[in-house]
Amino acid sequence: MKPALRSLAALVLAFTLNGAAKAETSITIVTFAGATNLPVWMALERGFFAREGLKVTQEVTRGSTAVIEGMMAGKYQFASMAFDNTVANAEGVGDVNSPGYDLVGIAGVHSGMNKIVTRPEVKTLADIKGKVVASDALNSGYGLVLLRILQMNGLTLDKDFTALAVGSGPSRLAAMREGKAAAAALSSPDDLEAKKLGFNILADATELIGAYQGSAFVVRRSWAKDHETEVVSFVRALIGATDLVFSDKAAAIAVLKDRIKTLSAEDAETLYASLVSGKGGLNKRAAINMEGVKMLLDLRNKLGDGKKQLDDPMKYVDLSYYQKAIR
Repeated sequence: MKPALRSLAALVLAFTLNGAAKAETSITIVTFAGATNLPVWMALERGFFAREGLKVTQEVTRGSTAVIEGMMAGKYQFASMAFDNTVANAEGVGDVNSPGYDLVGIAGVHSGMNKIVTRPEVKTLADIKGKVVASDALNSGYGLVLLRILQMNGLTLDKDFTALAVGSGPSRLAAMREGKAAAAALSSPDDLEAKKLGFNILADATELIGAYQGSAFVVRRSWAKDHETEVVSFVRALIGATDLVFSDKAAAIAVLKDRIKTLSAEDAETLYASLVSGKGGLNKRAAINMEGVKMLLDLRNKLGDGKKQLDDPMKYVDLSYYQKAIR
């Protein structure tokens, strides 16, 4: 081949490879608001998704119903949501009835980040008697955690107190501020905001019931089957971003302060510590806490009608994508 032709061929090859490297698959992840999004934010800001060939857009929701409906309609490809919602709807006892429902957990977000928060006049858990508690959904999510803790303290739903489904953490906090509810389970930064408002932090959920699989990254089985490359790439990016959160405190705090504008330096330090230490906190390496899944099923069994015992955690989890991502 003549030198000029070789140069042209090399130029074409370089252009082709460069274009392939820049080609990205567009996907959307829906999440709730809050600091547990830190691994997603880190993956977005530090280019973890981009390096995996993914162009990721994050959308924030205010309720699990919108998440499930959006996932089933194909509006979102991934979601970060309370894992109990995945379980409840798989069993047909959630707040959404979706034909063909096939959401499954593929990676972990956190193993419990909730505090039991009450209005100023409610000084103890016993004071919740006769009042209303706010939750995301009535039959699932972190409302179930609150119900279990109140049950452990002698209070029974619809006998000693009532529950009001209002959606995400900010909506629960708003319900308490407006006097519509006296208590709720909140994660950061909503619990920090509540404390500043004079509300009471009565308990740490994981201290009372143990670490459980709080939120998880989920996908539709049917979509994942046809998009294995994208799912593995997504999980691999999350693992890298989560590793950086744990290993680089300064970088993690910088992202927190950039994403949550109201955080003071002191609150950012406190929040970071809660994310990376204790019984709860972010799942290391974005791994699903299988013991936490068993705890969640046990929680649902204790609060259920007793007609059906949930004893197979693998019914709600598919670890194959995670295992391929870490090879």
